[in-house]
Amino acid sequence: MKKGFFSVGTAALLSLGLFTSQALAQDFCSSGAHSGTSTKTNGTQRDDEYQTISKIGDYDYELWYRGGNGASSATFYSDGSMKCSAVNSHDYLCRSGLSFECDNQQKKCFKTYDQLGHLYADFKVSLSGQQNIGYSFIGIYGWSRDPVIEYYIVDTWASQYKPGGTSWGWSKKGDYYVDGVKYEAWTHTQVEQWSVDGVMTFEQYYGVRDETKARNCGTIDITKHFDEWAKLGMKLGKMYEAKVLGEVGNTNGTASCEFDFPVSRVYTGTASTPTSSASTNPTSSASATSQVAYSSNSVPGTIEFENFDKGGDGVAYSVGGYDSDYTSTGYRDEQVEVIGTSTGHGLGYITPGDWMEYSINVTYTGTYDFEISAGTGADNASSIELSIDGQSVGTAEVPVTDWSTFSKVTGTTTSISAGPHVLRVTFTSGYVNADYIKFTEKDVDKGNPYVPPTALAKVRMVATGKDLQVFDMQGRDLGRVSVAAGASIQDALFAKFHRAGVYLVKQGNQMTRVRVTR
Repeated sequence: MKKGFFSVGTAALLSLGLFTSQALAQDFCSSGAHSGTSTKTNGTQRDDEYQTISKIGDYDYELWYRGGNGASSATFYSDGSMKCSAVNSHDYLCRSGLSFECDNQQKKCFKTYDQLGHLYADFKVSLSGQQNIGYSFIGIYGWSRDPVIEYYIVDTWASQYKPGGTSWGWSKKGDYYVDGVKYEAWTHTQVEQWSVDGVMTFEQYYGVRDETKARNCGTIDITKHFDEWAKLGMKLGKMYEAKVLGEVGNTNGTASCEFDFPVSRVYTGTASTPTSSASTNPTSSASATSQVAYSSNSVPGTIEFENFDKGGDGVAYSVGGYDSDYTSTGYRDEQVEVIGTSTGHGLGYITPGDWMEYSINVTYTGTYDFEISAGTGADNASSIELSIDGQSVGTAEVPVTDWSTFSKVTGTTTSISAGPHVLRVTFTSGYVNADYIKFTEKDVDKGNPYVPPTALAKVRMVATGKDLQVFDMQGRDLGRVSVAAGASIQDALFAKFHRAGVYLVKQGNQMTRVRVTR
């Protein structure tokens, strides 16, 4: 933020504490990049196998491939990120993450996954040069011992074929949900193949994401997958590793692909880095709606800019609304007095590149007129882009007035489908204060309106010792949680799902929202 943009009123606002200096965490799906020292490897030969196991920074990495002409390679960075190049390979795996305490001489490891702490991974990948790919897995990879199991959490893939199915020789164990998205659980027996302990027969476990929600960026709750697998009888042994993976191959040894992972990190603790659902290549309107909604927003209708789910690139400091006590779910508290906007709430100190996201429910399919209330006292006009689930639907330009005079700029969206979506507002240029955006019907089809889930009655949940059914804010079933009589429902939800946010909790015929904060 540069000095002077709020003219005479800035000092007064600062003295009232209406602005703060704490920037919000950046969204790695938009801003992730390689950093730190790097090393490149082409692997080492072992018969017709090639592999390298080493360490850089706090991360372990490995390149393993079979077949090809020796041109396959990988560059690993000390921040855990990697660039991987498969050239004419029968099977190629590059991976970076964590290796756990093991005695490789005795072929023993010492901790189960639940003894390691809660495991998460952040990843972002771009693909190029795909040729002759028969199969591909991108996500999380590793091994356990006692028993020896090779496992995959597959969030996307480089081939045209979704992994899984009896045609692959796999056996399906069931479906399960992580963060509101369905995964298929599969197993497969490998007979006399290479493993972490040499050539042997072993089991493989797979969790494969719904192909309509396949994503190239996001946070993977590794431990949650393991918990769900255990419920299906897929129990891992003592943990050898957990790493972000890019793999391609085919039976004739000609698979090629370039994987660029500017973000690749495995860690224990809490998933504290917010991720943008609009950055994760959604393929359906529902694919970008898994984030926690800060406020209920309907289109047509008015959205107050300060009530955003998530914000990035230092978004702002409130002119009103709420202060900067920001959590990973986007919630803020401590409402403050508001000065300088027409409706009493707004955002200020917005700079080029700042963005906010809002969960919305669009009633009708069609186009909408929009009106944005915003003002700028900078030297140049400010440009704003609206996108729905990552696709641009409209732009606007805020003319220069002054910092306390808000113009009403208008535009019309391209067609938006009825249903739940994520709206992202990006301030692409210029400095601006923003108040609200209002959508009105332009050309819509009222024949098949979207009706959000029935509004919930305000009920008081009582911990009875019985299981409660839990849903996310889009109504997707997350499973059940057992709450001992007299215990805190919030504590039980956090212990089960390891996430702050808002849950829908059903007890008998009653349902209510429960907010979990940490």
